[in-house]
Amino acid sequence: MIRILRLLQNIPAFLGLMVLPWLLGSCSNINHKQSTLDPKGIVAQNQYDIFMLSIWITIFLFCAVGGCLLFVLWKYRVKGEDDAKEIPPQTHGNPKIETSLILFSSLILVILAIPTLQGIVLFNRVPDPNDTEMLKKLKLERSAVEDAITVNVTGKRFFWVFEYPEYGIVTANELVFPASKAVRLNLRTTDVIHSFWLPKLAGKMDLMPGQENFIWFVADQEKLLFQTDKEGHKTPATIAEAMPAVHDGSLREAVFKDRSFFDEFDPVGGLFYGQCAEFCGNSHAYMQFRAMAQTDADFDEWVHRFQSLQAKEKPEQYNSEKAYKAGDTVLLKDSSLGEKAHREWQAAVDVDKGQAPEVGNEAWKKKNQDDYEMGRNHFQTSLCTQCHAVNSTGLGAIGPNLTLFGLRTSLAAGWMQNDRKNLTEWLRDSDKIKFGNLMWNHEVVKNYQPTEEEKDKGVVQHPVRELKNDPKKIEQLVTYLLGQN
Repeated sequence: MIRILRLLQNIPAFLGLMVLPWLLGSCSNINHKQSTLDPKGIVAQNQYDIFMLSIWITIFLFCAVGGCLLFVLWKYRVKGEDDAKEIPPQTHGNPKIETSLILFSSLILVILAIPTLQGIVLFNRVPDPNDTEMLKKLKLERSAVEDAITVNVTGKRFFWVFEYPEYGIVTANELVFPASKAVRLNLRTTDVIHSFWLPKLAGKMDLMPGQENFIWFVADQEKLLFQTDKEGHKTPATIAEAMPAVHDGSLREAVFKDRSFFDEFDPVGGLFYGQCAEFCGNSHAYMQFRAMAQTDADFDEWVHRFQSLQAKEKPEQYNSEKAYKAGDTVLLKDSSLGEKAHREWQAAVDVDKGQAPEVGNEAWKKKNQDDYEMGRNHFQTSLCTQCHAVNSTGLGAIGPNLTLFGLRTSLAAGWMQNDRKNLTEWLRDSDKIKFGNLMWNHEVVKNYQPTEEEKDKGVVQHPVRELKNDPKKIEQLVTYLLGQN
């Protein structure tokens, strides 16, 4: 019986030994989405090298100290009853040993301090294009830093704003950058402390209220041209596979193809994951973003598409006293869409004065489908434009910029796949998905005019929350937003 009890006592230890290889094996894959152990950029590689140096030094010290301890335990173990009675010689202090230990510890600190300080210097400034020695050390082309682009990053609860001041464009939650150039990020916040963390490319830097911080990165193009699968196998990739284009929807298509949004490992090349790494409120964990590497040509095309939309003038109201050229777009009231709704019409040919857009007039054509037009009108009448900008920069807006929203891979700041089903759920009840978001909880909507029913009941509904009871309106809004491509 006693023997059986002893065997039972050893079962937990036995099971632990059985599970240990599995646990160690699960740590072998280091290429998951936000792994700092799979660097794809020069700054991230530098941080990885310092980290691994400290790991090897720690392992060496552990083995040295542990080895000495085991040697002493073995050397002076009790071998018999007489040994236990002997008292070893008592000594106190050994200047040679103590001095050696101090010098050895100082040497370890110096070995760690030198690359750490070099990394801090590297981290805090883009290399000088004229510093050929530094460029050679980093294996960088002069053009990579000479033509570096600047992005102003603003953290807001709970999303990210990316402004490209050199190009005059603004987007949100998805940072698009050329793989061949360094990227300067000026970091600021409009509310609380956030922390910008892009582990595979740039590391982490805090965003502090009242001050502007800085971080930079440049992608390692050689590493981008290899794809890594879930088993960690690397295979050469073409440019199209390594960096699918954003501007034509290729990246979005690649992300949505044969994969789960919550897969730990992402086989799509050129796509990097980041998030806020400083607790900032209810939905801190949902404040994510993505960075997308592009070829120079694809990046330029993406910029051109944004500029053509955010810089252009909005369609004007149709004027019967004015002639229009083919391709011109005008707005005209259309009662079939709603009492105050307008439709966009586009001139198919040159149009003389007085030829008003209408069904049957072949000189004009409807620019969009009815659901799209209804969604656009709902977007304006539900006061979405108070917080969001579509086809304009909207700097200072409360909510994320939605220009070319239909090309994005994610919504809710990287938390959900940007498809019709998820966008419908988000508009129906965003607070259920991302607790504390301002779209649902922002109580004050300026200039909101209550309906007669609301006045009679004495209860003013929040226009966004009211969508929950109108699935048709949500469907039309979804059509409009995903049509921004």
